[in-house]
Amino acid sequence: MRIEKLRNLYNSCRANAHYQFRELSEADLLISAKKAFSKLTEKQKETVAKSWHSYLVRIGEKPTQDSADELLKLRYLAQTNLYFLCHLLEKYSQTTAFTHEEICNDFFTRKDPTYLTFEQFANSYTDLKEKLLLVPRGGFKSSIDMADCIQWFICFPSITVLILTGVYRLARDFVGEVRKHCTLEETGELLPNGKPAYGPAKLQDKETGEWSDSCFQVLFPEHCIKPGEGTELEFQTPAADDDKEPTIQAGSIEQALVGSHYCVMKLDDVVTNENSKNINRIKDVNKQISINKAMLHPFGFFDVIGTWYDENDFYGSTIKREEKFAIKNGYTDNIKGSVDSGRFNSSVQFKVYLRACWWPNEAAIAAGKIEEELKKEDYVLWFPERLNYEFLIKEQMNDTDEDQDGDTGYFAIKYLNNPRKINKVKFPKELLLRRTIPHREFPGQGIMVTTIDTAYSTKAWADYTVILTALIHGGRFYIVNMVRGRFNEFELPSVIANTAFKWKPRRIAIEDSVGVKWMSRELRREMDKLRISIPVEFCSLGFGSKLRSKMLKAKPVLRLLGDERMYFLNSCEGLEEIYNEMEKFTGTSDDAHDDIVSALSLMTEQFGGYADMDARVNSVNMEYIASRQDQARHDLIYGLGKYSRYNSNNSIDENPVTTFEREQSSYSQAPPYNDPFRDLF
Repeated sequence: MRIEKLRNLYNSCRANAHYQFRELSEADLLISAKKAFSKLTEKQKETVAKSWHSYLVRIGEKPTQDSADELLKLRYLAQTNLYFLCHLLEKYSQTTAFTHEEICNDFFTRKDPTYLTFEQFANSYTDLKEKLLLVPRGGFKSSIDMADCIQWFICFPSITVLILTGVYRLARDFVGEVRKHCTLEETGELLPNGKPAYGPAKLQDKETGEWSDSCFQVLFPEHCIKPGEGTELEFQTPAADDDKEPTIQAGSIEQALVGSHYCVMKLDDVVTNENSKNINRIKDVNKQISINKAMLHPFGFFDVIGTWYDENDFYGSTIKREEKFAIKNGYTDNIKGSVDSGRFNSSVQFKVYLRACWWPNEAAIAAGKIEEELKKEDYVLWFPERLNYEFLIKEQMNDTDEDQDGDTGYFAIKYLNNPRKINKVKFPKELLLRRTIPHREFPGQGIMVTTIDTAYSTKAWADYTVILTALIHGGRFYIVNMVRGRFNEFELPSVIANTAFKWKPRRIAIEDSVGVKWMSRELRREMDKLRISIPVEFCSLGFGSKLRSKMLKAKPVLRLLGDERMYFLNSCEGLEEIYNEMEKFTGTSDDAHDDIVSALSLMTEQFGGYADMDARVNSVNMEYIASRQDQARHDLIYGLGKYSRYNSNNSIDENPVTTFEREQSSYSQAPPYNDPFRDLF
């Protein structure tokens, strides 16, 4: 990095929105920088001054008092502004202010190198020391984590940091990359003793392609080492006053680590696709995290960075505890946003920062657009420079293909940071309001049907019985009525019969749950009392667990709403209850109630054929007539048009009361029983 670029970077990062000392004047910042520099030994101060002097001479500048102050301010900014340090290291220069500056300077620990020791700083620190960072793959979260490790030891050289990863290879690579930032290169010259001389590594600028000295190594030479020093899982800074413990040590989460205590513990991708495949592996990893956390000093810092694979893994458990603790203890103001919205911040027990790769903009939310309706212009992108719309939509489309284990949903894991969205159904309140119509738009004719999700219990904890009635017309469902309540086995048949008497449905479909068929005979008796007869059938929501079955069957309901094939009448009884339950429905174990969605799912499943048939019939163009004479002849033969009054079929009344009377009439008109043996006795 050229000196001009370094100075421009300094000026821009001094004004970063989340930089802790952005309001300090240059004079006050220099005072703090001098205080931080004063902690170095005389030998270290001499090494730093010599490195800076040699650098200025190489680039053709004359060292002055102003340049000496500049050295201190550059060092101090790198120690206190993590975003600046990321760019100073150059390898992480693709981080952007829009996407990463808040993570660098607000989420990660804001350090103060003016404290004499790490312990003094940690004991005076007032923010939360436990943190969880969940951002999409390719978002440089581990890169920033490495820069944070470096910032820790340039502030407090005697610090000890433990890095735990999901696999051994990642641990080795993590330490290797940190070490590389501090590794000098041979200059090609020889020292008086005949040994090779070492100097700052040469780095290539990603924008200009020019090669120049590593500015980080120029500013912090006391932390630099020669090639080949250290081991693959440990790094030791030469500036540490105690070399018994490594500055940074790394290992796998499933390794047995004992005997040491650490100032900072970082979990970087400890949960992997492999160790999160089943609940037992997830529990094992969670247990190992708990065991290893005991090696952290009581005043230490605990950072967790990763990809959220499962709701029961460490990340999911942490978020769930945050949400429950906040509600229980009145800290809901400490939670901003939601996991489902793609933006979630919490500061209850953990400091949690979660972002999805995209989320709907305000206009799309106001319009009530569902996920299937969203287009490019409807999204806000978290990291548009790298995770652009074209890349993400391609990844999302590819995600429909199953892997070798039959799994899908990796887009929700890798890029949305929300495994809850795998096979999840969401009914936005705005969409439900858009599908609510006034009575004047309600069709005057069609096929009336009723579906019932049963839960015969009056206990407060039990689910509800829901009776939904809808009119089918023009290929659409119009929900006209809902009866919802907790009924016992004696009340339920009567409630169903009275609802049927009121709305006169063509058919009734009841969810075939355990023990519900006992009701068939009692329901028939209640209908006889009301002198109606309506076909009743018991239907299943499908195979597998009831939860998964309902979740899968709820998706067609969302499709019908999105395609304008399901509406709610604004005078529908219980409409607000429908809104509330459908808005909260997820299809997961978090659902308190799912009975309304279940009844809608049953209606879609059982009567979808009626709607399709009705749509095809109504789509036929009946206005075109080739010959008036042929039409009159056709009407005469089939009793249509002006001849319809002579058509006996038109006299059929499908009213349930008429059906009941017809059935009773057939019984009364049946011939008397004729005993063939009456003459013999």
